Amino acid sequence: MSYTSVFHCLGWAVLLLASLMVLPAMTALLDGNTALAWTFAASAILSGFCGAGFAIATWRGAGDFGKREGFMFLVLVWIVLALFGALPLHFSGLPGRPIDAFFEAISGLTTTGATVFSGLEDIPPAILLWRSLLQWGGGLLSIVLAISLVAPLGIGGMEAFQSALPRGEGASMPARMLQVAQDLFWIYVLLTLLAAFSLWLAGMSAFDGLCHAFSAISTGGFSTREGGIASYHSSMIELVLMAVMLVGAMNFTLHWAVFNGRIRAFRENAEVYYLTIAMTLLVFAVIVLFMIGESEMDFVSYFRSGIFTAISALTTTGFTNSEVGAGALAVGALAPILIIGLVLVGGATGSTSGGMRLLRVAVLSKQAQRELLRLTHPHGVRPIRLGKIRIQNPVIWSVWSFFFILILVLAATALALAFFGLDTEAAITAAVVSVSNAGPFLHTITPSAPGYDEMSDGAKIVLAMAMMAGRVELLALLSLINPSFWRR
Repeated sequence: MSYTSVFHCLGWAVLLLASLMVLPAMTALLDGNTALAWTFAASAILSGFCGAGFAIATWRGAGDFGKREGFMFLVLVWIVLALFGALPLHFSGLPGRPIDAFFEAISGLTTTGATVFSGLEDIPPAILLWRSLLQWGGGLLSIVLAISLVAPLGIGGMEAFQSALPRGEGASMPARMLQVAQDLFWIYVLLTLLAAFSLWLAGMSAFDGLCHAFSAISTGGFSTREGGIASYHSSMIELVLMAVMLVGAMNFTLHWAVFNGRIRAFRENAEVYYLTIAMTLLVFAVIVLFMIGESEMDFVSYFRSGIFTAISALTTTGFTNSEVGAGALAVGALAPILIIGLVLVGGATGSTSGGMRLLRVAVLSKQAQRELLRLTHPHGVRPIRLGKIRIQNPVIWSVWSFFFILILVLAATALALAFFGLDTEAAITAAVVSVSNAGPFLHTITPSAPGYDEMSDGAKIVLAMAMMAGRVELLALLSLINPSFWRR
């Protein structure tokens, strides 16, 4: 195990995080809040000093970066960045206590969107911008790690992942991470700026548009208003956000392919096909719910609210455009079940969304279909394909392993939350939305659940671990607690 290689990469990651702190520092300065500007500046200097120290101290000792180093970096990077990302929040005094600052930071980095803040209109713009930047940076980090680390390591059936980027055989993992980041960074920035400009045209202020663009492209869910998207009362803003959320939930290597004139790669990708099917089914589901329900809304308002909530759930963003949460989808207990199902599925692999990912769900559904067909044709040979790729049995077993571990993690999280005081319904819901990185849906699904700021410190620690577990590949996380992992 080359610990120096891991800490060398962590040092560079902290340096990049420190550079992002400059933007809220400048925002605080322009807002006339000199004390907060110095808070961000001091946090940036401290983070930069520690990051540079890590990188320089391990420069000569950095050795091979293999599978074990990749697993360790995959887990540690979220914890380390959350600790440093919490510094300006803690020093500002707004979240109250260190655990609250850490909770807010890791919720942002993992694009979960669960918040301990209330009265967002009274929060300084620099803090609101930092929350959104944490999500934006965390979204980009999740894409880079998925493409350059998780897919090559073949974790949880990721061997079936279809990347439109050049493969770069023979390159080390850090070199692959750097190359993927360079390939996708400007596309990520361009899509974010386009989203911010579109939201401004739709009626948001420039600041709100930028913050919501950061949140939507990263499928994070943080807002600058207490009432969220519902407070804008704008169908045009909702339309723009739906488009941006869907863009964020797609494989970003396909966006790279389109920018490089390879539109065919977009058409041939299996996950795009399944995302299209999912959207079609959601449209029909909302129409059926309206027909069999007794909603006081007219059809247009019902359809608008239902589709927005459904897209937000499938992309694990967490935005809602109804002050009654899931009311637009409610028919008895169907709406919570539908939303839970959508957030557990999530978006495409190589995207910013959470959940199981469409790739794994497609593999499981095709394998289940094959087993059913074997009942009538037991000797038939039916290979499983996703697009042009044939899925081998080891990949299928790996996906099933991921699925069973996901169920165990959800159960363990719910039990731990119940131990720390949440009732059964709230504990199960909080477990699902935190592991799926869709935090704002807690009160959409279970309105009686306590606010994140009202939960005990123990519950917040459990939720923070669940958020990280949802963003880190579960099999990689379990590998670190396996004694054989540490043996040479």
